[in-house]
Amino acid sequence: MNIITKHSCILLLISALLISGCQKKEPDSIGIAEQYGIAYAPLNIMKELGILEEKLPGVTIRWQQFGGPTAIRESMLNGEVDLGFMGIAPVLIGIDNGMEWKYATGISSNEVAIVTDRPDIRTLKDFTPQDRIAILSPGCTQHVLLCMLADQQLGDPRALEGQLVSMSHPDALQALISNTEITAHIATPPYIDQELQAGMSVMATGEEIMGQPFTFISGVAMTDFYEEHRDWYDAFIEALNESIDYINENMEECVAILAPVYGVSPEDLMEQMTHNGTIYTNRLEGVEKISAAMKDMGFTKENPDFDTIIFDNVNQDKE
Repeated sequence: MNIITKHSCILLLISALLISGCQKKEPDSIGIAEQYGIAYAPLNIMKELGILEEKLPGVTIRWQQFGGPTAIRESMLNGEVDLGFMGIAPVLIGIDNGMEWKYATGISSNEVAIVTDRPDIRTLKDFTPQDRIAILSPGCTQHVLLCMLADQQLGDPRALEGQLVSMSHPDALQALISNTEITAHIATPPYIDQELQAGMSVMATGEEIMGQPFTFISGVAMTDFYEEHRDWYDAFIEALNESIDYINENMEECVAILAPVYGVSPEDLMEQMTHNGTIYTNRLEGVEKISAAMKDMGFTKENPDFDTIIFDNVNQDKE
């Protein structure tokens, strides 16, 4: 082999290595994002029992916990998270802004409540300009519910916008207990019970505002993950459904498993997981009603047809 031929072979080898290095590598892991509270119990059971790992041997499962839907959306946009769990409202806002995701499942319907440390607050008319209300983030389901109530009681869905503060549930709990400028928190279990035990009261519940039960936490998947890794997607949905069934059929055992995870006693957790119609289910309910309200209140530009924003496995209650 002459020197020119030898150099040509080396260059071809280097070029091949560079090209292969620039190609998109097949991922070997799944990123799953959750938030705080017992609404995410099916995910916690799946994680504690290793149900998904059994269905996907050799695939690394990356569990991540965030304080709100905004961080989850950013992580999904960055490709760090494939499946995210949040209220139904942030999903609709993402779709309205061109986010390439769809509803994959519901996981829970549970109590949402406006909790206040001021006994004189009976309706939204009793708030003063100095009062601050803690929500997870702008456009979260709690925010939308508050605006729906403001429309009902004040005639203006945006009447309290200047008084909202974005906080995670644990931080909002501490702010309310510590007698700060936060005088109300739109909370979920277990934070509702902890706040009531501290002497606070519920001003209104989400079901009262909606006029019906509704899915509180839903799961979304990026469309490219669904299309490129349908086997992984299907395995996850199967694992989630098994986790939901496991909770509903073995509540006492699940409470024993999850009490240390949540840092509460089994007795308290049993009360919270069975409190006021808490339901663990894969069904989606109330999405269309919230979607219509969000368009009317200016959260979204469009009210999309429900069938266009769900994957084909979704178990739905159409309105």
